[in-house]
Formats: sequence, structure tokens, C-alpha cells
Amino acid sequence: MNFPTGAEALLIAMQTPTPKGHIGIPVLLWGKPGIGKSSFLEGLHADDFPVLTLIASIHDPTDFSGLPIHHEGQVRYAVPEWVNQFSEEGHGLLFLDELTTAPPSVQAALLRVVLERRVGFHPLPNGVRIVAAANPPDMITGGWELSPPLRNRFVHLNWEMPAKVYLEALQSGWEKASLPEIDPTEHATLLPVWKIKVGAFLKRTPNLLSTSPEDDIYGFASPRTWDFVASLLTSCDLIGQAPTKENAASKACISLVKGAVGEGAALPFLSFLKDLKLPDPEEVLDDKTKVNLGSLNDSELYIFFSTLGEELMSRIGKPSFLPATHIFFQLTESVFEIGRRDLIYVSLRKVIREKLLEYAVEAAGDKSPEDSEKMIEHIQKLFSDEVFSQYIEVFEK
Repeated sequence: MNFPTGAEALLIAMQTPTPKGHIGIPVLLWGKPGIGKSSFLEGLHADDFPVLTLIASIHDPTDFSGLPIHHEGQVRYAVPEWVNQFSEEGHGLLFLDELTTAPPSVQAALLRVVLERRVGFHPLPNGVRIVAAANPPDMITGGWELSPPLRNRFVHLNWEMPAKVYLEALQSGWEKASLPEIDPTEHATLLPVWKIKVGAFLKRTPNLLSTSPEDDIYGFASPRTWDFVASLLTSCDLIGQAPTKENAASKACISLVKGAVGEGAALPFLSFLKDLKLPDPEEVLDDKTKVNLGSLNDSELYIFFSTLGEELMSRIGKPSFLPATHIFFQLTESVFEIGRRDLIYVSLRKVIREKLLEYAVEAAGDKSPEDSEKMIEHIQKLFSDEVFSQYIEVFEK
């Protein structure tokens, strides 16, 4: 693609579904003046995709929080006129340009717009993406640094215009950008797998759950931005750019992770993903692949069983569910036998909470008395472990 550096990552973030139902992770583009940030974004405008540019420094806080008015004994907030530009289509882009020229009072008003997607008490449509742009900190003249709470609401991307890209554009014109196709249903199905991988990393390195805003002038780690990472990696996976057994992470994917949690947390996390050696849970449950549980390190075993549980629950009601359940319990018993049961307690608790045991007993009873007896034996073995039973009792209280 004949695009500036940062453009591909931006388009992925803009098209990433979120668990709250809206589309797009907020992005802040950092780049020198005059290198096409505004032109690129405004070039996304279409009849069914309006792009609205607001320059923060020339707006009042009430332009983002709503103007308080007295009405019938109550204070209400009048919705600014610009919000109506998105009401008809329900999709579009709100572009907040020159963000570092916004005084602290305006930055405070933008906090709710960026994260809660509300202008006063009026919600933005779910299809409206939010992107901001700013000049690098060393080029800010007469402006304000962004507050840590506002910085933490964005994925930060560096925007650069390589000479080669500009020269090609001079000869052939600018290539028209388009948003990647990411199906929200597929994204919601795959998201738990990437949440498990993020969780496994943070279980091993809990000090990186939150990092200091002073460690990076752009993004820094927090539970919020790790949620960003899981959602963004899911999008990258669906378009073949995430670090998996088959593929290395693309430059855009790496930029998104760094932009969300900062380089200090992103580099060890990406290294962790690169070194993972995970069996395919689908092939294991189909009995196409045997797995040596003793060869998996703690993180790999934790992730493998968590994804195994997700795959098993996706088969409830299908013909493959019962035989897969037998394999799942056999592997569970093997983990208990090698003394590593504590690594799979979380995944076992989840399948129990999702009533998988009840579904398994019902499916076995419908199949044959032999299957029913075998399933009951599996469950009895599981709960005969005193430590595991105590763990379940504590968390179910």
C-alpha cells in the first residue's frame, strides 16, 4: 500500500469492534506538521461515512460537554450542533485535530467524549470512530502536554511520510484508503483467546499490568490499554497479521501493541507471544493431535487449557461435543497426575460456571449407559481432588 507510515495500523484500529458494541479503538496520531495526517483522514469521507474535523484549540469545553441550560426546574445539557452530522448515517469519523493546542479545560471535557463516547449525556452512534492528531512533544510551541488520563484513552501511532511514498503519489496520485473487513461476530468469538494470552503474560509479569505515565511520552500500560491490546490483536488475527504459529506479527500489529501499552510493556509481551508453543486445541479435541503436557511451560499450559475450554464450550449441542469432552477430562486428569493442577484451575472454574458439566452428563446420557457411566467417573475423579474442591467452594461463595 502506498500509504504513510502508521496508516495501516490506524485503519485496523478504526475498524476494530469493542465489547461495548461500538466500532473503533480511539487513536492519536503523532507527526510533524504538513505530512498528511488531516488529508488522509479527510480522504476517508464518503456519502455514508462523514468525516468531521474539529480543531480543539478553537472550541470551548461546552462544545464537547454540552451547554448547561435551565429547563422546567432542571439543568439539561444542550447537544452541540456538530453531533447531528452523525445522526443520519450512524457511521463516520470524529477527527480531533491539533489536540496539544487544547487547553486543560478542553482536554478535561474530551475525556468523556473519547472513552464514554458521550457529549454531555448524548451518546455518539456506535459506528462513529474517534481519531485525534498532534505534533510531537518537542514541536509543541505554546501548547499543552496531554494529561495522563487523556493519553491513556488512545492508542498512539507515529505518522511519517517516507520520501518514496510522496514521490509515488506525485506521479500516480494518492492511493484511496479503505477500512479492512472485520466481522464483529467473528471478532467476538476469537477475542477470548487473545484475552487468555494477555492474561497469561500478566500472570507471569504482574508488574506490567500498570506502568508509569512518565516511562513513555505516549502510551502506557493500564487495564484499559491491555483491553485495547486484546481487541486489536483479535482484529490483526482475523486479517492474518497477528503473531501466531503460522505468521509473525506485521509492522502494523507491532505498532498497535506498542501504541497501546508503551514500548516497555509491549516488547516483553511480543517476545512472550513469539516464544509460545501451543498445540491446536481444535485438533487435540478431534483426536488428530496428541499433546505432551509435560513439555509445556507454565504459561503454555495455562493458555492451552483455557483455549481448550473455549473450544469445548463452542461445541455444546454439536455431535463432536461428547467425544471432545472425554478427551478434555482425560487431559485434565493427566495434569492433576503430574502435579500442575493449579495452572488449570481458572479454566476449569469457567467451564463449571458455564454449566459444561451438566451439558456433558446430558449428552452422555442421551448416547448410551456406557458413556453416561464414563462421564460420571470423570466428574467424580475431578471433585475427589480435595484441593480443587476447596478452590471451587471458595470462589462460588
